Amino acid sequence: MFDLDPPQDDGLYTPVVGPWSSAKHHFLRRYIDGFTTAMKAKGWHGLHYIDLFASAGVERIENGDLDWGSPLIAAQAPNRFTRLHLCELRKKPHSALVKRLERFTQPQAPQTLLGDANMLVAEVIKEIPQGSLSLAFLDPHGLHLHFDTLKRLSERRVDFVIFFPDHLDALRNWERVYQGKPDSNLDLVLGGAPWRDEMLRVSRASWPEVLRTIYVAQIRKLDYTEFEYERISLPTGRFLYRLIFCSKDKAGARIWRGIASKKADGQTSFDFG
Repeated sequence: MFDLDPPQDDGLYTPVVGPWSSAKHHFLRRYIDGFTTAMKAKGWHGLHYIDLFASAGVERIENGDLDWGSPLIAAQAPNRFTRLHLCELRKKPHSALVKRLERFTQPQAPQTLLGDANMLVAEVIKEIPQGSLSLAFLDPHGLHLHFDTLKRLSERRVDFVIFFPDHLDALRNWERVYQGKPDSNLDLVLGGAPWRDEMLRVSRASWPEVLRTIYVAQIRKLDYTEFEYERISLPTGRFLYRLIFCSKDKAGARIWRGIASKKADGQTSFDFG
């Protein structure tokens, strides 16, 4: 895995994030390294990086430390992506990201879009040629990644790393936001699957697993066959999120299993097949 020195305070907009953010970026950084190293000589017509919830490129952990955000991790990969495709909804982080990107030379000028990624995904797809291979890091703030957006991305050969907030948004907002509302964000995320019936059949403690199972079943309909999972927790151990890796090829899954054997806390797990 390539190591990065922490960013310096540059005076630009920098969002404050929870301590779990470093853990998800640990796995992203390792996969970017494995992905770009393994695939650069495989005959693809370019390797592309997609980040639909890109934020500002630098973030401040709640303890005060600065850390790189996902788009600038990708921008510093030793084996550069052919092109970065970045989307951010809010003006302040988008402006900061554009300025920070200027410091990192890329093979092609990054595509940086301001607006709702679910509305702009067609513009991203248009800029990614057929015959290329892409990695999409999809890290929405809550349940804001529509299934139709995944469907559009799957028109190209794209591996997904999805930050799925099953233990926060869905559980916390069930009565207030989702119950009895057929056009909720959760319906858009799950692509119209009959999830309410499934959740009402089991205890509330089983809801995260039910949501994950339904979500993965929907992604399988897009011809994804390889799935790997990583729990993201607070330093106290309380489980918050799940990283879901999705690929149409066993090679991507092998790379993920290899990089995921080393956890963010330094512990090592073993893959026994």
